[in-house]
Amino acid sequence: MERTFTNFLKALRGADVPVSVADTLDALEVAKLVGWQDRNLLKTSLSFALAKSEEEKYAFSDTFDDFFRADSFRNQEDDENDKPQRDRSAGSDDADSALAQMLMEDDQANLALSMEQAAAAIGVENIRFFTQRGLYVQRIMNEMGLQELDSQISELGRDGMGGMPGSGGEGEGGGGGQGLRQQLQEGRSYLFEQVRDFVEQQLQLHGSATSKELKEDRLRRSRLGNLDKRDQAEMRKIVDKIAKRLVALYARKRKIKDRGHLDVRQTMRKNYANDGILFSLEWKMRKIDKPKVMAICDVSGSVAAVARFLLQFLYALHDVLSGVRTFAFSGKLIETSDFFERHLVDEAVDKVMNAVGYMSTDYGQSLSDFREGWMDQIDKRTTVLFLGDARSNYSDPRADIMKEIYERSKRVIFLNPEPPPLWGTGDSETRRYKPYTHVMKECSTLNHLERLVEDLLESANKLA
Repeated sequence: MERTFTNFLKALRGADVPVSVADTLDALEVAKLVGWQDRNLLKTSLSFALAKSEEEKYAFSDTFDDFFRADSFRNQEDDENDKPQRDRSAGSDDADSALAQMLMEDDQANLALSMEQAAAAIGVENIRFFTQRGLYVQRIMNEMGLQELDSQISELGRDGMGGMPGSGGEGEGGGGGQGLRQQLQEGRSYLFEQVRDFVEQQLQLHGSATSKELKEDRLRRSRLGNLDKRDQAEMRKIVDKIAKRLVALYARKRKIKDRGHLDVRQTMRKNYANDGILFSLEWKMRKIDKPKVMAICDVSGSVAAVARFLLQFLYALHDVLSGVRTFAFSGKLIETSDFFERHLVDEAVDKVMNAVGYMSTDYGQSLSDFREGWMDQIDKRTTVLFLGDARSNYSDPRADIMKEIYERSKRVIFLNPEPPPLWGTGDSETRRYKPYTHVMKECSTLNHLERLVEDLLESANKLA
């Protein structure tokens, strides 16, 4: 039962129901309290322990029903017309193997039990891919006794007239043995169909997580400018998941208690009343300095796709990034922070695009706009983040303003969605900007964005 319960928890995780170690322990206690006899009571009780949100409760309910559904071989009333009609009394005593005996007697309950035991023995919960279905079907059937059943069918075929021991052949051209052979063949086909359906159910339960991981990995590595619209919703979910991980990793104030470097000054001050005896030790605290971020995003053409996800990242990380301010430009530059404070990210991006998007790009004019309106707000705690392809349509790129930003800020990061071989080609001003950046990287996928944001947070995670 413990193995079954563990596999159920794995299936829940595959259905996007997060189950922590603490949740697992709570669920085990719940199962011990309510028992396994009342299925509805168990389902309701475990739902309280494992599913937190409404969406998770729906996923839990479907997964529970699918996982504990043991209807293979047991819903004969529903598909009586689809099953081979067999005379349950004829020839059952002549069946040598246990599997043949169950098939001849149409013993649905024991067939289901045998299949589930065989599935557990060969580890069907490890199925992950669509291409493994045939392999696991064959393994389960072999574990149930397929080889013995095939041997008996072959022997009946060789005997011709059913001359098996105890078969009582009934004459030439078709006797009891041939009738038994036909029934066993029909039973074998029916068994195969039922095992195949069972394996497909297990694939849906245990293979969904792997399928999602493969899809997520593909989306993470795909160029953001090439994504189909149908992938946008999935990408937003991935960004939210990454952002939550980063928040959990960096949002906590890290206080090093009872370890690390001794704070001698604080220790002496605290123990002054103890005649210098150090009854109580004080340790130095480690702080996370939230960086100020100014993100300046090119929203022209395909660059807008990357800008959308970068902005979503930044605003999802508001707990660990203080003072995030965003700016967008094509031909002119405007501050867009208010857009994102008043609206959801998707709606805010649409408003930004309507305001300044899809215009002819002019980096020089946009940098001039920034210097005129916001240059004096940059200090040595500010990270300035540029996102764009640096293609300025052969206008003056104003590299002198980039130099001024570089000298005033803590860090200048320039993210370019184009691959490095294209930098500096045509109207690209990348080479003129690069001397005035601390980091210049290609950024065209979610993996690139994740590494960038993590690096940004890590740079702030210094001793005060």
